[in-house]
Amino acid sequence: MKKCISMITLFFAVHLCAQEIPLPQRCFPLNGTNAEDIMSGQAADIHGIVHAFTDRFGAKGKAISFDKEDSYLSFPLLPGEQERKELTLTYWLYVSQDSITQAFWTKDHDGNLLLGMGRKGVRAMLNIYHTDNQKNILPDQQWMWDDSNFYEGEGWYFVTITYADDGTHFYLFTPKGKMTECYSAFTPDWNLLTSMCIGSVDGIPAAEMDDFKIYDVTLSSEQVSILYQSESQLSMGSESLINVETGIPLCSSTWYFHCVGFQKTLQYALQKQSDLSFISADVGYDLLVMSHVESDYQKWFLNPLKDILEGRVFTISNIATGMNLTGTHESVFQQVMDDTDSQKWCVGQIDTNNQMKTYMKEDNSMRPLYEEIYFDKSIQAIRIYISFPKVENVKIRLIGIQGTLLCEFVFWGGQFWIRK
Repeated sequence: MKKCISMITLFFAVHLCAQEIPLPQRCFPLNGTNAEDIMSGQAADIHGIVHAFTDRFGAKGKAISFDKEDSYLSFPLLPGEQERKELTLTYWLYVSQDSITQAFWTKDHDGNLLLGMGRKGVRAMLNIYHTDNQKNILPDQQWMWDDSNFYEGEGWYFVTITYADDGTHFYLFTPKGKMTECYSAFTPDWNLLTSMCIGSVDGIPAAEMDDFKIYDVTLSSEQVSILYQSESQLSMGSESLINVETGIPLCSSTWYFHCVGFQKTLQYALQKQSDLSFISADVGYDLLVMSHVESDYQKWFLNPLKDILEGRVFTISNIATGMNLTGTHESVFQQVMDDTDSQKWCVGQIDTNNQMKTYMKEDNSMRPLYEEIYFDKSIQAIRIYISFPKVENVKIRLIGIQGTLLCEFVFWGGQFWIRK
């Protein structure tokens, strides 16, 4: 008996209530000895010797380690950064047995240490400064509150520092996910700053670090929490995006993932490593790459399915259309069934072979009913193509989100009809 097939047209709208997070102005994945800022394509200057280090996900070579002395990265501030009143820094800091370590720092033309963050024992400390009666700049230090500490011992800590006219906020997430927040009335003068450095300073060794980012706004505590959720679940460095069905990477490239909000699940913008452009859906048909993130067509849900040894398997869907990402070779389409492996992607550095496909299909239960979702340009509407299983005496009802019966499909006694 042939399958009974019906078609229904629905107009699709998505309302985003999630708090969005701007893309960083600077983003240093710090993968091994690579000092590239992926937002500008420029690399920081490397002073001394740096080494590859295992990141918070256990991936070898995806974080950076510095030599004990005079080892750091330096980069100039972008034009106009000195005039801004707000700045946010986020990064991951690895705590080992060393009692004193430094993370980042800035100096003025006279060599005075202005801004920075370090660790002394189990306490966090910020580098700040003050001026005397003669307007001389004097380096200073400020301890963070006692509950914002490293008592959980060795592991990766997520640090966020926001600078604004109303003061400085310091956020610390421990390896177990505990969050603390400290406030200081200190406000920096950005005109004193010309460059920033990541790593050791004045003989103080640097901590191992990962994913250093600069935002040109002050992030709220809610946004900081979303970033932590994002970065503790999915590496923000370059990752392979591999189709589970074919084992072929999308555009034979690797991608950076930027968290841009949270609504039931985290939302991301996918940035292509080769040309720093962003992936974008062209109203449901092919995917394009754009140089800037300007609309929801460039933002994606990553719905986790399972963990595997070399990475994580996701279904990736477009935020604006809700359609799933499916790719074969260099061409990407979204008109596929709900239950195919073509919609499943592995994020991670893995060997692209048939083992992934075999692994998924061993545990892939096929649904008796599936649908294909695509955009009909002629009427500017999302169409849902529903395929019925091979069964006798079936009745299927389509119910709207308000509980209203839209349509009823009946196959009974060898006859098929539609009730509206």
